Order: sequence, then C-alpha cells, then structure tokens
Amino acid sequence: MHTLRIALFLLPGLLRAGTPADSWDKEVLPLLENYCFDCHGDGVSKGDLTFDDFDSIESMVADRERWKRIRTHLEQRLMPPVDEFQPKVEERETIVRWIDEAIFPVDPENPDPGRVTLRRLNRTEYENTLNDLLGIRVDVRSLLPPDDSGYGFDNIGDVLTLSPAHLERFLEAARVGLDKAVHTGPMPFPSRTLPGGELRGDGHRSDSGHFLTQNGAAFSEFRFPSAGRYQITIVAGETRAGGEHAKMEFRLGDKVVKEWEVDAPVDQPREHTTEVSVADRTPLRISAAFTNDFYQDRSQGDGGDRNLMIEALRVTGPLDGPREPKPASHVRIFGERPGDSADEDRWAVGIFKRFARRAFRRPPQDGEAERYLHFVRLAKEEGRDIEEGIRQGLEAMLLSPAFLFRHEPQPEPDNAERIHRIDEHTLASRLSYFLWSTMPDEHLMRLADEGKLRENLPAEIDRMLESVRANQLVENFAGQWLQLRDLRSARPSRKSYPRFDLRLKAAMRMETELLVAHLIRENRPLADLLSADYSFLNEPLARHYGVAGVKGNEFRKVSLKNTPRRGILGHGSFLLVTSHPLRTSPVLRGKYVLENLLDQAPPPPPPNVPSLTANGGHDDSLSLREQMVKHREDPGCASCHALMDPIGFGLENFDGDGSYRMKENGRPIDASGQLADGRKFQGSEELRRILLDEHRSDFHRSVASKMLTYALGRGTDWYDKPAIDAIVRETEAAGGGAREMVKAVIRSVPFQFRRGEG
Repeated sequence: MHTLRIALFLLPGLLRAGTPADSWDKEVLPLLENYCFDCHGDGVSKGDLTFDDFDSIESMVADRERWKRIRTHLEQRLMPPVDEFQPKVEERETIVRWIDEAIFPVDPENPDPGRVTLRRLNRTEYENTLNDLLGIRVDVRSLLPPDDSGYGFDNIGDVLTLSPAHLERFLEAARVGLDKAVHTGPMPFPSRTLPGGELRGDGHRSDSGHFLTQNGAAFSEFRFPSAGRYQITIVAGETRAGGEHAKMEFRLGDKVVKEWEVDAPVDQPREHTTEVSVADRTPLRISAAFTNDFYQDRSQGDGGDRNLMIEALRVTGPLDGPREPKPASHVRIFGERPGDSADEDRWAVGIFKRFARRAFRRPPQDGEAERYLHFVRLAKEEGRDIEEGIRQGLEAMLLSPAFLFRHEPQPEPDNAERIHRIDEHTLASRLSYFLWSTMPDEHLMRLADEGKLRENLPAEIDRMLESVRANQLVENFAGQWLQLRDLRSARPSRKSYPRFDLRLKAAMRMETELLVAHLIRENRPLADLLSADYSFLNEPLARHYGVAGVKGNEFRKVSLKNTPRRGILGHGSFLLVTSHPLRTSPVLRGKYVLENLLDQAPPPPPPNVPSLTANGGHDDSLSLREQMVKHREDPGCASCHALMDPIGFGLENFDGDGSYRMKENGRPIDASGQLADGRKFQGSEELRRILLDEHRSDFHRSVASKMLTYALGRGTDWYDKPAIDAIVRETEAAGGGAREMVKAVIRSVPFQFRRGEG
C-alpha cells in the first residue's frame, strides 16, 4: 500500500467520517493512484512532482504551491497527458473540490483581505501625481527607468523596487517639475518672440529661420504695448567667407540702432542684444539687416558664400513697466508672501503643511512640516531669498518616502493576524490610484478629512468614473489586461501585409479603448466585450475591416451587424498582438483567450520544443493547421495545445493584420475546432457563442480577478476566492455592468481591509 495511505491509516483518530483525511482515503487517493501515480507516485517523480512526500493533510497544506500546480493541471485538463487514460469529468471535479476544501480552505464569514506590499508610484502614477500636485503639465516619464511588471501589471508592489538610479531620476524629474511650477526671485518682463520663419523681407524662410543670402533685411511691423524702454534680442548665425564675419544691423523704422559682427555658425546661433526707447504705441518696422554680402568662387583664394540666418527676434519690455505675474502654479503653492519678514517662517511652515497634505495624501504628522524649515534657514544663512529655501524644501518632499510610496498606516503592522479596515485617507488614495492613476483630488481629501468618504462612496465612484481622468483606468488597466500596450512592438511584415500602416495600428488601439470606455461610462454589460455588434471606427479602420459608410478620421460608433466581427475577438488590436509578423498564430490567440478572458493561463512550453518557421511553417504546401498537427505530436506539447489550438483555429478567418479572409495559400480555411470538453464549433461566431453561453461566469470571474489585482497592486491568491466570488455575484445580480464590477471591487473586503505584514 502507498506510503501516504499507510501514514494516514496509522494516525489515530484522523480518519473520521466527513474529514478531509477521510475523503482523501476513500475518494481522492484511489483516483490519483489510478490516473497519476504511474508518473508521480510510488517512487516516480516526473516533472519534479510526486505525491510521495506527503504524510498528512498538514504536510500538504505546508506545500500549497505544489498543490496549486496540481489543481491547475487537473482543472485545465493538462494532466494526465492526452495520450494517457483520462478521468471522467465528475472525477476531476471530485479531486479539485477536495483540494479546495482541504488545502485551500476559506471562511466566507471571516475572509482574509491579504496584505499589500509598501509600493512606490510607478512611472505613470508619478507623472500624473507630480502634475496634479504642482498644477502643471510636463512629461517626466521619459526621465524615469522602466517599471517591472507582475501578474500582468506594472503597479504591483512586490516588483516596484527603488534603486539609487531611481532616486537620481526622481530628483531630476522633481526639479523639472518645480522649474516649471515655481519661479523664485523677480519675474521677467513681458516678452514676445517672432520666429525667423515668420518674418517678412528678402531672402527665403524655413522652419529653421530667415536666410539672407544677399544684402537685405528680415522685418515685421510691430506694435509696442506702450511707450518705454525695450530690450531687443536677435538670435542669428552666419556662414563665413571672404576673411570676415557677417555684419548685422538692427533697425527701428529707418534708423540703425545697433550693428554687430555675427561670429556664430548657422547651426549654433547666438543672441545679440540692444535697447531702444519708443514714444507711443504707433506700429514700427523692426528689422534685422544683412549688410556685407560676399561671394567668390572657392578656387580663388579665400572664396565662399557669406550669408546671415535670423533664427528669431525677441522684444522684451517695457523695462520700466510691470513684470510678468507669477505662474498660477506658483501662486497656488506659495500663496501671498507676508510683508513682515518676522512672519516668513510661519508662512513657510504653512506652505509646507499644505503641500505635505496633498503630496503625502494625508494630514501631516506633528512636526513633520516644520522639519523642512531647515532649507529656509540655510537659504537665509547663505543670503539667498527665502523662496529658494522653500523650493528646496518642496524638492526634498518630492523625494520623501511619504510621496514616492503609497504608505498605508496599520495599527499593528508586525501582526499578520490583525485585520483592520483601512482609514479614509488610505481609501481615498486607493480609489484615486485605481480609477485615475493619480493622487486624490481636493474633494476626495475633504471627505476623508471629515470622515465622510465611506458614507458617500457610491456617489464618489460615479463622480470619478464620469471624470475625464477615468480614461487612465482604460489606458492603464485595460491597456495591460488586453495587451493594448503590446501593439507598440507589433510589426506586420510589409511583404505579407502591404496595406498595413502605423495609422491602422493606432486606430486599432483606439477602437478597443473606446469600447472599454463606453462599457464603463454607460454601464454596459461586460459581456459586450465579447459580443458587441458595434464598435468605434474611423474611415481607415472601417475600410480595412470592409465596413462601408464611414467617412473621415473621427471615430464614431458603428454597427457591425451582418459582419463577422463582434466584440474583441474581431478587433484588430487582439488579432495583431496574437500574430507573428508573417502569419497568424492560433497558439497565441488561444493562449490570449484562456489567459486574459478566462483567467486560465496555460503553463510555459517545455524546453527544446521546435517552433514553426517564421515564414509560416515547415512546408508551404501544408496549411497552418496541418503544420500545427505535426508540431504537437510530442505528447509533452499536446495537452496544452489541445486547450489553445482549437480556439485559435476558430479565429483563422482573421489574418495577421486584422483583415478578414476566406482562403490561405489558395485553399479554403478550416475554422472548425473541438474544445477540451469535447464541444465542437465552426468559426468565430460559434466560438463566441460558446464563450458567452458556457463561460460567461468564467469571463466575469477573470475580469474580477484581473481588476482586483490592478486595484490592489498585488496578485490574487487562494484566500481571495470569497472576495472574487462576491464581486462576480454582485456584478451579475446588478446586470453584469462594467461599472457595477468596478463598484463591487471597491466594496470588496481586500479593497476595504488589510492585514499586518507578519
């Protein structure tokens, strides 16, 4: 008798009726002995998996990772291999049900919310937060190192590390943002720049500037804002010839005000500055004139062609008038400066407190804001303006862990058994980063300050989803879940797909984003992602799809009735990322459906398995289906391919560039398939119907799992099953709407609670 059976039999009192051990002995172990032990028991350990190591239920629970693998292989029919004797459906269900009850027991009445690793802001969150905090718009993502991904998303706490390189880049990004938002010291005088390419006159113009190849002038009729003194700046470069530099005059009307030698080359122009006084607002001609043209054949000594290039002409002033006002972002951060220097420290502390409340997404702790007065005092000691010290303090705040990380206060952080409801400021942050990928706005913060966010939660969710900022949920959640970001690297071959271009690729991503946004905005059923008989197209994409009557580049809602395209399985975005440059890939398409739509990711392929050749196969006389039948003759490949390939074959009418076709290599396409459960189908429409009729709850569960992962910044685990069950149940009870699922995720125990780190 098998070792585990003997061990369990000898444990006194363990085999009681109704216990997991009793069920193991009477129901589960006989099935495993019958179907699995030839490879994974009685001393055999194929694939580094054996049942011989377990001598009790406790030992099984202690090795849950191995049992996750066993459960996945059984549930997805990956084991036993297809060439081995197969258990009946009810026998598989018996084993899987026992694993759930014995190895992964959950108490729906006392669910475990899990814990979230202290995580830093990813690049998108950092840029959005910095811009909203400072009241500016500046691109800093390009300054930051790429983020790693986990569980399909780039906001997972366990992989968002912070290296010295990150800190250097975050400092650089903070300085770029503050340079745009804050202006210490006196503001400049008003200024207007006239690009050289917009000046009138002799010579010729381009985007680079105004080129004077002979004596002449570039000019503009300019109305000065008022009487007074003005600074004139001309940015110019030359091509030198004849032993001297180009000479340039600035003329006000007919009067020559200043002359310079321009000694900077055309590709490195320099500024030349002078001042003028004007008496009134009468329009005057302002000119930059070239006065010493020279040309001589280069064969004759110091020959060449002397020219002058005017890149820009700038008028600054009046220099005796008011300066530019401080930027609105500066005023919002600094407020009004006190007239009495004795109040400056109090003013600075007030700035730091207001900034800390927003930057740290919570009220500042006692003494926290006052620490940044160090920079103010240092500025005073060095004779610099106090605003420079305040700016340095803000810079330090933007490098603080309280800003870079999403800290969630815990009553007993080291007690893994302590479960507590997150406070309202943490809830506000979870909401804003889930729906907007940025910090909470003032309305959220005020509700959190007053302790009224939870009681107003439904209205707040609706308000946030109706905001334009909710596009971030589509771009960052759907963009990763549905692999829309991967379109950037999709490059269909021009040889195979000569009609495809970059405009189509951008339109395909836009189509899917607009559909997902529509589902959320209108609370349409999530199943519309699979079944919608409409989409959002512009003329180029509609033409590519063969849909008539769409004109112009603007996207609009278009009916797809009487076409083979419905839902995402007909979207170019899906079809493109699941194809190779030269051909379609039934394997990638099947894997996408299983992994992204049904949350049943197949395991990675075994090593050293040959792939189909890039040009379409081993033999061009064979169809892709025939080539793949040969490809999976290896029993080690067959079990996974039996899940993926039929799904992909059902979509073979869609080519690798997203267009529709009826033939491959001159032969009719066979789009039939047979799923692992024996169900047969013909083409994408019947496959779609099976997914909707037989797997709608699986699809809802997959979306719930993906959305919860994204919302929490951690992967879901076995103890999240009650939460995911509740999300699916609440969503389906409310009609299956996309917005209803968002609300159910936010109401869920893992979103509202957490446990200690342990």
